[in-house]
Amino acid sequence: MLAYDSLCESLIKKGYNPKIKDKLSVHKDFICKGLFLDSEKGNILKLSHDGKILRCSHGTRMLKREELISVYGQDLHWEHFDEAVGHVKSHGKNHTYRFFENYFDIPALVCCAHIVDILDNENGGPCEKYNFWKDVYEAFGEIYIPSQFTKNAGGFFPGVRENPRKYLQPSSNGVKEWLKELKGDNRVIFLMTSSAIDFAGMVIETVLGSDWRNFFDIYLTDARKPGFFTESNKFMLIEDGEKKGEVNELQPFKTYANGNYGDLMKFLSKQTGKPNPNVLYFGDSLCSDSFPAKVFGNWDVALVLEEMEAEGYRPDLTDVLEPKRKVPKHEVNLYIDPEEEQYVLSDCWGSFFYHEEEDPKHDKHMNTYWGRIISQYNAIAVPTVEYIAGMPIDYKYKRFKRSDVGNTDGFYPGKPKPLLT
Repeated sequence: MLAYDSLCESLIKKGYNPKIKDKLSVHKDFICKGLFLDSEKGNILKLSHDGKILRCSHGTRMLKREELISVYGQDLHWEHFDEAVGHVKSHGKNHTYRFFENYFDIPALVCCAHIVDILDNENGGPCEKYNFWKDVYEAFGEIYIPSQFTKNAGGFFPGVRENPRKYLQPSSNGVKEWLKELKGDNRVIFLMTSSAIDFAGMVIETVLGSDWRNFFDIYLTDARKPGFFTESNKFMLIEDGEKKGEVNELQPFKTYANGNYGDLMKFLSKQTGKPNPNVLYFGDSLCSDSFPAKVFGNWDVALVLEEMEAEGYRPDLTDVLEPKRKVPKHEVNLYIDPEEEQYVLSDCWGSFFYHEEEDPKHDKHMNTYWGRIISQYNAIAVPTVEYIAGMPIDYKYKRFKRSDVGNTDGFYPGKPKPLLT
């Protein structure tokens, strides 16, 4: 809600109709992770693993199949699919599309849908072409650009700073014990985030406590993923919250900004004494974490995916889940906030993982666009870090099979409900 309100206010200042802002709670069911904005057509799409349009709205109005065919053709194959699946970039060339796969930008879907509705109403019908996306993109910059945290401006950062505990959930003691245990056997634990040090520091102090630095061997901020894996930006040393200049070699227990994959791997190699150390990376973005870490870094990725919990692990499924769960080594917190779950689930758009109408074999493979990305670029997926923190660190997990598009083996502690046979 904070992200939505901040974005709406920024757009209204640009001259957009104040009616674009509404109570977000009214539109819970319209919100869904992983949807695409076809920006010039004003349409919002859900895609299959092979590029077929599964569901579509024009503004807030869901389109019928015959309407879809009239716009996209009989086979409903989306023209930008190859670009979207080949590079897993959040936006297409010339901003012809934009996908929404994290909770900082998903509220923009509602803004965009309202803008289309208002423009159509003013036009007396659908417009021939829409060009509002550039303004929404600029509004993202105005509320999320790191300097806004320092200025306490833009709406979003001031809201979080005023009351961090309203928006950030502290981790359990089990996660802290797990992090300490991970540091044994010559392992190196690094923290890497694309957030700047001031915002990142506030977040992690709220989540892990004032002694958060004790859990990691090095701290990397403003990493600018996914470019971190493909570009050659120098690391900048940070002291007392300020950048002090470029460095050629990383040192343990220091804080850095920017940087690149190659220099980080040199550091990890030196610290572990291994020429090619294996890396397991925990991330929650399929675009900025999973795809580049696997493709350009050949890291294994443990994907943190809240939709697993919301779609398949509700309290009334306890009898199904208990046989799958092991006795936790650490006491962890598996509580899911009911309101949060309502925003994650959507009857309007259906499952994040599966679309029954596109499964003639009924083999329950993931057959959505994001199901394909999950199975291709991640080793395992967990609902929250709490799940994996509760297990012994030598526990052996099943992995996704990359060669099998839509494979479901890597989900822990079990498959989401829509994928159960």
